[in-house]
Parts: sequence; structure tokens; C-alpha cells
Amino acid sequence: MQGLFILAVWAGLLALGFCAPFVLGLAYIWIDLFRPQDVVPYIMGLFPVSMITACLCGLAYILGDRRNPPPLNLMTVLSLLWAAWITATTTWAVLPEHAWIKWDWAFKTIIFSAFMPFLFRSRIQIEAAILAIILAIFSNTIPFCIKALISGSGYHRQLGLLPINVGLGESSTLAINSIACIPLIIFLMRHSQIMPCKGVLKAAYWSAPAIAIIGAFATFARAGLVSCFIWAAYTWWHSKRKLLLAAGFWIASLIFVPLMGEQWVDRMSTIAEAEKEGSAFTRVVVWQWTIDYAAQHPLGGGFDVYRINRRTVAMEDGSDFTVEARAFHSIYLEVLGEHGVVGAVIFGLLMVTFYLSLFRLARRTKGNKDLLWLHDLARALLVCATTYFAGSAFVGVAFQSFHYFLFALSVAANHYFLRAKLNDQEASVAAWRRDIPKAPHTVLSVPRSYRMPRSYSLEPAEPDQGWRGRVSAKDASNGPAS
Repeated sequence: MQGLFILAVWAGLLALGFCAPFVLGLAYIWIDLFRPQDVVPYIMGLFPVSMITACLCGLAYILGDRRNPPPLNLMTVLSLLWAAWITATTTWAVLPEHAWIKWDWAFKTIIFSAFMPFLFRSRIQIEAAILAIILAIFSNTIPFCIKALISGSGYHRQLGLLPINVGLGESSTLAINSIACIPLIIFLMRHSQIMPCKGVLKAAYWSAPAIAIIGAFATFARAGLVSCFIWAAYTWWHSKRKLLLAAGFWIASLIFVPLMGEQWVDRMSTIAEAEKEGSAFTRVVVWQWTIDYAAQHPLGGGFDVYRINRRTVAMEDGSDFTVEARAFHSIYLEVLGEHGVVGAVIFGLLMVTFYLSLFRLARRTKGNKDLLWLHDLARALLVCATTYFAGSAFVGVAFQSFHYFLFALSVAANHYFLRAKLNDQEASVAAWRRDIPKAPHTVLSVPRSYRMPRSYSLEPAEPDQGWRGRVSAKDASNGPAS
């Protein structure tokens, strides 16, 4: 029954896409994050749903929805350059059989994010994309939250819809995505036109942040706590009611922390004691190996190069601690190890361009009542990205789609502002033209003595000389009338 329902949802989105091509873009976002082919593989895994949706999406845009395409911008150029570079590093990958498998979905993620601004141009379309992202993530967050409240939770347990280590089924990935959604939820609460904060939806909006926090904490992932702390600190710093907000956060901590239990508290306490906790210390050793590898191989080792890592560290008690074939567990070290210094520079430029474009957009729209929603969207994306990138310092999600979708939304938001600014300029010019006083029509009376002779006619004076007036000799000799 679950498989048939998910199949019906996908088919419905495709059907709507023939009327509104951007809906096919929503379908691709849903497939990328929700991963129906992994939730119900016995139905959705029988055919390539992602490829079918992407092809239909591109075809629908080319045939019926090419209005107002965004101009070429730095973010799009860097995205395409990033896609080209990861393709290049895959050609010299240390483990090509693994590298090409990861390249297949990583390349598609980057290319689609560069294409998204062509699909989502209006306010409703941008809002629909945000809703699709949140709903796809919460489809796994809500089961974690419910199971944590009923039967408890734990680390590395399958409490969501996806298998462990598959997309949002990986606990740390789900944790940082859930917390990062909170700023977007608050934005929709204030400005949504599709799902306005009224009636039953008002209760859903107010409960969503609590669900996100409980679901993230239920994963027992320390990255979730880091993301939550960064979000709370950022929100408090920019709040006008700091004392009230601080009291609210303190009360929330008194509720959530005991709810998680002692095991959760014990695991979170190891954040500051990396050398005493095996999992955290393993990450530190892997990071050291990655930095040394990048120094020796500045062009990177290709996707999944972590499989060749091996490092032995002498412990204080005289024993040896060996780490072998362990994942990077950091978005930044993943980029550095797989794609070298050049890849790290390109990825860093993507992040810098993203932040600068949103800071500029927030500044330009500040105080504009007509674009208040765009100002709040820019700030929400900034908080969302900061929260996500802080938590992802401990998770290898360099090619997961969430932050690439944020990049695309920043381009779409800036493109909307440019079109709104152009429309305002055109409206100002039109109003200026309407306000110009028209010149009165004055009829000049010509004195009789200067009137045209009666024999004046429009006939060719000479061949090939054009049409000119000709005055007869008689009239010319008479001179002006008295």
C-alpha cells in the first residue's frame, strides 16, 4: 500500500508537470531527497525514476517554459566549473571503479542545481521549491521524532524511512538537515502564500521546529547538537529581544535534554574529549591523513580515495591505534582529499559567492515593503547555510543535494530581485512620460501675402530629381499679392 501511494504521488507530479513545467522540478527535488527508489525498491526501484523525471523536466522547459531565463552569473559559472573539475579528477582517480559510481550521482546533483534557477523564477515557484525540500526532509525527521518519544532512540539505528547510510537515512546527515530547515520554516510561517499560517497550519508551523530538534537529537549525532547551537546563537545575536529569546532557549533545553536520556548526554559530552572517545578520535586521525595526502597530491585522488587511508598513532598508554579505510567525516576534508587544493578553492569560492550574493540582496531589499519577503528569504538562507555548514564540518556531505539546492535558491532570489528592479524602472519611466504636459496645438495664421501660389503642384520638376513643387512662370512674375 505504501509503495502504491508513493507511485501515485510521483505519477501525479508528472501529470501536473505537463501543465506547469516547474512542478517537474519539484518532483526531482522530492526524488533526490526522499529517495522513493530506496524507500520502496520493489516498486519505485524497478525503473530509473530520477533519470525519467530529469529528462522530462528539461524537455518541458525547452518546449514550453523558457520565459525570463536568468542571466549568466558567477554562481552558475562556478557550479559548472565544479562539475567539470570533479569529472577531471575522476579520470585520474586512485579507485576508478568506485569513483565513477559516486561521480554519476554527484555530477547530476551539481548540474541540476545549476539548472534550477531556470525553473523557479516567481515567488510562488521559489516558495514551492522550499516546501518540497522541507517536506522531503521531514518525511524522515517525523518518524525519528515519533519513535524517540514512544520507544526511545539511539545512534546508528534505522528509525526513518531510508536504510542506514543512504541519504537522509544516515543519522548525522538527517540531523544537520533537520536543524537547517528551521530558518526556512520560520520564513514560510511569515510569508507563505501557498500554505499561509492560519488554522490547522498554524499549529503545524509552531510545532515544526520542535519536531526538527527532537528528530535531530534522536539520531544521537553530535553534528546535530553543533548545528542546533549555531542556529540558536545566530538567531539570538540577530534578535531584538535577546533576554526573552535566551529565556526561551534555556527553558527548551530543560525540556529536550532530559527527554533524550542519559545515554544522549554521555555521547554529547564527548565532543570536547576527542582523544578519549574512539569515534571522535578516529575522525581526527583521518583528517590528519587527509591533510598529508593533499600535500603530496594537490590535484586530489578522486572520489572515495579514503578507502586507501591507513594511519597508526601511538597512544599515551603505549598501545598503537590504527585507522584504515575510514570515511572523511567532514565536508571540507572530503573535498580536499578527493579533489585536491584546486577543488577546495572552487568549492570555497562557491560558498563565498553564495554568502556575498545573499548579504547584498538583504541589504538592497531592506526597508522595501514590497520585497520584505525577499529580504527575509535572504536572511533565512544565510542562517540555514551557516547552520548546515557548521554541522557538516563533521559529516562527509560534500555532494549531498541540500546545500546545492540552497545555492540554486540564492540565484533564483537574486534573479527575482533584478527583474523586480527592472519592472520598477520601467514603471517609473512610464509614469514620467504620463506626467509630461502635452504641448498645445497652435494654429498659425499665415498672412495673405505669404500664401502659396495657386499653381503650386507636386509634379516632377525634372527627370530623376524626385517630387518637388513647381511654380508657374506667370505666378512667379506677378510677385507677392498686395
